Amino acid sequence: MLRWWDHWLKGVDTGVMDEPMLRAWMTDSVKPASHHETLPGRWVAERSWPSPGITPRRLFLTDEGLRNEAAPLTARTLCSPQTVGKCSGDWVPFGRGHDQAYDQRDDDARSLIFETPPLDAPIETLGAAIVTLDVVSDRPIANLVVRLCDVHPSGESLRVSYGILNLTHRDGHDKPAPLAVGQRYRVRIQLNDAGSVFPAGHRIRLALSTAYWPMIWPSPELATLLISGGTLDLPVREPQATDALLPPLPGPASAPPEKPTVTRRGDLHIERIDRLGLELGTENKSQFHVEEDDPLSAVADLRRTWTMSRDAWQIRVETQMRLSCTRDVFLLRGSLRAWDGANEVCRREWDRAIPRDFL
Repeated sequence: MLRWWDHWLKGVDTGVMDEPMLRAWMTDSVKPASHHETLPGRWVAERSWPSPGITPRRLFLTDEGLRNEAAPLTARTLCSPQTVGKCSGDWVPFGRGHDQAYDQRDDDARSLIFETPPLDAPIETLGAAIVTLDVVSDRPIANLVVRLCDVHPSGESLRVSYGILNLTHRDGHDKPAPLAVGQRYRVRIQLNDAGSVFPAGHRIRLALSTAYWPMIWPSPELATLLISGGTLDLPVREPQATDALLPPLPGPASAPPEKPTVTRRGDLHIERIDRLGLELGTENKSQFHVEEDDPLSAVADLRRTWTMSRDAWQIRVETQMRLSCTRDVFLLRGSLRAWDGANEVCRREWDRAIPRDFL
């Protein structure tokens, strides 16, 4: 990144523009876990993106699972428990704690799944998988969640990527419209880009659900979808000998990191920068609740405390937010309070009803 900025902001010829347009990490298959200290794999590169070296491989949803050839699919109904998603990890995992998606088997068991037989040879993918489905809904608003998983011979299920579509946005996010109950639609869901290896002996699994809590908010009513056909297009990239010739990336350029002394004060996590005599404290609490069969029972409750102190000086900020809903509106309650020492210097409170607008 530093070489790129130097090229464009300083006019320095760093050679960065002579390198491949895309360099990506091709992640090896790992056992699913909520935290990985490192993810094994290798660097790969493409001279241009989208790359002519990526070949779509189409798999069909059939009564036998995911198959290379089109075959009959008996229409399947899909109405997920509202708690599907508890294996999802955080929306934006940073890898600093247990925030990654873990073993998907529990969510898979409560989803509609299609999978391949054990692979005869490894498959490497780079880019965004595309799922196309023929669906009918019994409600005007419904969500559809698609997860792409690497199933190990042990049965463990590693989430490789996922995509989410509020079906009222089937024609674009700029023109949402309710579904006509009973009408068949062909919808396209693009999954998040990923670089992943599916090893020989593993299975590729596609898991479909109408809920993914707390990653997404439930639709206003329990919706049942009828899935009557579909395909999965994998962005397959064949290994290239030139990948091994890629020069290593330079080390990160940054200021020397601080090494704070870490303590706890009750529920408050304290980091003290001894060089400055400065203490930084944080406390985060989040609770998410939804009943299995009641989308209107969803509640998100978030609380955060932040402190900063040096010697006798101390400040503290506390925030709270509670989100719930009815069929027509989101109910948002929030507050912010700030103290300088023992003196409260700011207080704000919010109580809003926000139209759901097809959500």
